[in-house]
Amino acid sequence: MQDCFEQASNAYQYGDKSEAPYYSQQGHEHKDRRDALNAEISELAREVKQAKANAEASAPRISSYAFDSAKSAFESAKVRHESTQAEFKRLKSMRDSAKAEFDRLQTQFKQAQAAFNRKLEEVKSERTAKKQQAVDKVNMALIKSNAHYLGTIFGQDAKVVPKKDGSGKIDVYFGGLNAAGDGFGHGHATIDINGNVTYLRDAWVTDKHDYLIDEKADKKYGANAETHKI
Repeated sequence: MQDCFEQASNAYQYGDKSEAPYYSQQGHEHKDRRDALNAEISELAREVKQAKANAEASAPRISSYAFDSAKSAFESAKVRHESTQAEFKRLKSMRDSAKAEFDRLQTQFKQAQAAFNRKLEEVKSERTAKKQQAVDKVNMALIKSNAHYLGTIFGQDAKVVPKKDGSGKIDVYFGGLNAAGDGFGHGHATIDINGNVTYLRDAWVTDKHDYLIDEKADKKYGANAETHKI
């Protein structure tokens, strides 16, 4: 409204006077709208005031005892809430401290576990080495004493005799008449330290030169024959 009246005044004094009535009319329309709104607001305010007065007049009276009792209950609940909250914070602090201690102990446990596993591997390696040394000693004792032990080869009972030449090879006699696999008609195999069969003659072969494998041979089943792993 104010803006329209100012534009009407400026148009009349400094601009096109023909525009002054237009802005003046706009200003009066805004003024009428303002007056109508103010009247409506006044009526609403009166109605609200009257409704409040009617409500207070018809509402039952509440004694101060009920209000004081409700206020006391609220204050008591508030105190209990604050106490519970303080206890919660205390317990949370204890829990955080316990968790930090747990994490520290867990780290120590993992470090100790890793150290234990390393030591266990060392002990296993030492035991494996000692076991191998013991086996080697037993083999050397067998070689030196020309002793033998029993085994199987190709599913047959066999007599196993380590060679005494230090090569690590063993002679295996099988298929013979003796219970150990040697004796009349026995077959003969030589196995090197890596488990390769370097010589093989089957049981009940009349000609000892009729071998299946011989690493030194240059005849029928010799140099062109493959060694076999057992």
